[in-house]
Amino acid sequence: MVYIIIGFNLVMMAPLVYGQAGAPNETIEVIGKSTKSGQGPTADRQTAIANGLNAAVGRAVLEMIPSDLLASRFDGVTALIDQQTETFVREYKVLSEKQTDTGYIVLIQAVIVRSDLKDAIDQAGLLTQEAPMPVLLFLITEQNVGETMPHFWWHAGGPHEKPFIVEVLAGEMQAKGYQIADHSMPAGEEFNAMNLNATSAANIGIQYHSDVVVTGEAIASMAKDTKITDLKTYKGTLTVRAYQTNTSAQIAISHASTVAVNTDDATGGKSVFSLLAKEVAEDLARQIAYHQQRPNEAIPAPIRVEVYGTDNLRSFVALRRALNTMSDVERMQIEALTPPTAILMVHFRGSAAEMVENLISLKPDTLNIQIDETSIDRVKVTLSP
Repeated sequence: MVYIIIGFNLVMMAPLVYGQAGAPNETIEVIGKSTKSGQGPTADRQTAIANGLNAAVGRAVLEMIPSDLLASRFDGVTALIDQQTETFVREYKVLSEKQTDTGYIVLIQAVIVRSDLKDAIDQAGLLTQEAPMPVLLFLITEQNVGETMPHFWWHAGGPHEKPFIVEVLAGEMQAKGYQIADHSMPAGEEFNAMNLNATSAANIGIQYHSDVVVTGEAIASMAKDTKITDLKTYKGTLTVRAYQTNTSAQIAISHASTVAVNTDDATGGKSVFSLLAKEVAEDLARQIAYHQQRPNEAIPAPIRVEVYGTDNLRSFVALRRALNTMSDVERMQIEALTPPTAILMVHFRGSAAEMVENLISLKPDTLNIQIDETSIDRVKVTLSP
């Protein structure tokens, strides 16, 4: 018989009775050892018993967790055994014991409550296999300040082009743990089109071995000149849609608009794109993560939110952020945006009235909003500066 000894400084002074009556149990025999402490044989005996009970729980864990997973979760497993050993031991008895010149040895028969141990392992997430983050491919057209036409990379000479919006958006998502597909090789000639439907986008994604393909349009332009200084104001919009490569199913949609100031057109456009990428990445990551965690869970029917006054950009951004912070909002997407109006489709687990109540309670200082109308599945709001 092979005995596994896991030593921890846990002292138990008397036989223990734990666990639930009738729960599936396992009887394990192990040897517990201790070294001479100078506190006398009684203390050394209790330490040997404690180490033996640790070893018994460790034996049970070894039978419940695959070895490869145990290696990657070793710190968590040992911490669980160390902190909660006594809660998993229903009872024990010392079958044999011996005092030696170097310490104490006991042979213990312990009854382990496997059901309690499994519950604790599950609650600690020790058996959860972390799925690898999906590989993303970005198929986003870019039109910067002063450019008359948008450009894109998925054509014969495209891999040598590096649209700035693709670089910064990929960087934002990579920082969140997502993998980015390598598209250094040219795509097939059949994909030489700027506007892609879901099927075409998914086919390109397959060619570049990605799990999720993100299409979209990024536009930056000059908003107005500043009369007093050399600073100029630039505006931009970014709209993206994410599709599961293997099914072509849309799993996310996000839109952002912003402004920035600069003295140089090219730099001003890049500043706008950087701000857009940061905002969209937050929303995109949230929606993709939700889909990864609950791929088969039905999403609640959307509530139509008609927004007036979207030219009040600060309030519009604050409204979207407030909705995204609600725990019962599963997904939010922009169905239409033509300032000064917009339509948001909010998948909320509850009624429109409950969503409005949550919105009012979460309302930040930057959100000036008036609720005009609320029905079963529709809300009308007006934003003000």
